[in-house]
Amino acid sequence: MRMRHVRLATMIDYKPPKMQGNKVPFSTRLTPKQHRLAAEAAATAGLSMAEYIGALIERDAELPNKLDNREDPHLPISRAS
Repeated sequence: MRMRHVRLATMIDYKPPKMQGNKVPFSTRLTPKQHRLAAEAAATAGLSMAEYIGALIERDAELPNKLDNREDPHLPISRAS
């Protein structure tokens, strides 16, 4: 079972990095296989790699995300008949 809650002490120590526009830069290292799988999954979902990783983080936090909520109820096309 995965732990979904972060200890309070960890959250008190968190300091957001410098913003670039309305985004925070994020760097990680992946194996070539992980990178290929992520790139394929992002392309299949119609997302950039950054959007895909963000959606995975939101999914893990049980938040609405671009992977599970493909139809945004706020888009006019969803109300079209």
